[in-house]
Amino acid sequence: MGFVNWTDNSPEFGGLSGFAFREPGRDFFAVSDHGVLVSGRILRDMAGVISGFEATDAARFIDNHGQPARGFHGDAEAVRVEPDGAILVAFESYARVARFRPPAMQPEPLNDWDRFRANWGNKSMESLALSGDGRVMTLLEVPAADGYATFAYRGGRTWVAGPVLSTDGAFDAVDADFGPDGRLYVLERAYSILSGYQTRISAYAAEGERFGAPEVLLQTEAGAFGDFEGMDVWRDPAGRMIATLISDNNFISLIPTVIAEFELPVGALQGQSP
Repeated sequence: MGFVNWTDNSPEFGGLSGFAFREPGRDFFAVSDHGVLVSGRILRDMAGVISGFEATDAARFIDNHGQPARGFHGDAEAVRVEPDGAILVAFESYARVARFRPPAMQPEPLNDWDRFRANWGNKSMESLALSGDGRVMTLLEVPAADGYATFAYRGGRTWVAGPVLSTDGAFDAVDADFGPDGRLYVLERAYSILSGYQTRISAYAAEGERFGAPEVLLQTEAGAFGDFEGMDVWRDPAGRMIATLISDNNFISLIPTVIAEFELPVGALQGQSP
């Protein structure tokens, strides 16, 4: 449906791995691998197609020790906005989930410091999904033999093993979002040094506490785009289901950050361009 390139000369800009709208299709938050929260606004033409953006603010997260979040403590990968305006942020490396209340950047930890110790490192929690009824889930990036392992939040600092999401193992999970239709949408990524990045969006229908088999809604050609890592799924005024994606440029200044939008079909669709 459309896309824009985002460039910025600031040395702290880049590495945007999580994305969530504060209001559908307009104001947003994005989080970076270097522990920065960026606020912005999407601009649209008369047809509602994305035409530009405005970055409105940037601030660094505070870690659990009261220090600016950097390095091992600063790898923010996913963000979701709660109804009261607070945000939930999932971090990799020192894997954890915390609540923040911008403009305050002090965390409210949602897990004990060592709850996810087995998942510390660079291949763990890149996804965070928040449902309309308040359910919170995170997925592990790399699928096991039986699918994606998940964790479900139970309040306070309690997380339990969630349902395994079936997958073919060809992609990794880099974000997830409950859509307005109640389905769980998973943003997936594959990479080849020869052909580049490939993006897939799969949808899972809820079956009680579990989820059904995935339906592939979108799969791009390898190398068509960069490293899409953040996603928000929303419904526009015309009733269309839209996925807004943001790419991680890995702090390479020659590679733009891309915000792209795709209309999600009811059935599978291969090789769609924005």
